[in-house]
Amino acid sequence: MKRQLYLLGAVAGAILLLLATIMSYYIFKFKGNFETEQESRIAYEKKSQQLQSELATTQAELEAKKNKIDLLEDTIDEVQERATNLNEAKAKAEAEATKLRLEEQRRQEELKRKEEEFRDLRAELQKEIDAKEITITTLKGQLTVNLMDKILFDSGKAEIKTDGKRVLDKIAKTFLNRFPDREIRVEGHTDNVPFRGSVLNNWDLSTQRAISAVRYLQTRAGVDPARLAAVGYAYYRPIDTNKTREGRARNRRIEIIVMPPKQTEAQEF
Repeated sequence: MKRQLYLLGAVAGAILLLLATIMSYYIFKFKGNFETEQESRIAYEKKSQQLQSELATTQAELEAKKNKIDLLEDTIDEVQERATNLNEAKAKAEAEATKLRLEEQRRQEELKRKEEEFRDLRAELQKEIDAKEITITTLKGQLTVNLMDKILFDSGKAEIKTDGKRVLDKIAKTFLNRFPDREIRVEGHTDNVPFRGSVLNNWDLSTQRAISAVRYLQTRAGVDPARLAAVGYAYYRPIDTNKTREGRARNRRIEIIVMPPKQTEAQEF
């Protein structure tokens, strides 16, 4: 009986020892797996944190690049707008330059034509010019033909002489009728010497002589009367002294003044 109990106790002890060994094995294995999983979890968390940090950095870089792209696009738009404005300004400047060149060409052609006509007028009246009976001057688009009174009138008279009519015909043909847009003022001037004649005084004489010249230019030389005006100044606008014979001769004159075009830039003759 004791032997059986001994054997039974030995078997029971062996079984307990086996169970203890098995339990120790599994406990050790579980502990090892737990520690491994713990290490894996910690490594994962570190990796996750690293990835999140890299993601945040990448997002920040992407945002910075997006802002830079937006800025570059705005800059491109601004440059394109400036380029468009510059092209428009260039086209406008080129058009203005072309216009100015054409205007300058027209002006040069006009000046050339005026010079030719001026030479024609001087050639027609060269005899009187050489005799200093006629002078022709230009200033700021205004042309003045100054005729001594003896060319047109006898002393103290307001009737135009034959030679005077010839001179007026040349002036009208050569110059006056070529500029239908210009007004023409005919001025009569005298010296300060009183005289006896058919008129009352120098005012009357200067005015009647201007009127006679205007009437002739209208009726015989074909000048449009709407362009003509007659003015008498007596001896109040002398061009020389009245104390000498030569000075008084220069002051007794008829001036035919061709005015510049109205409402336009004055053109030189």
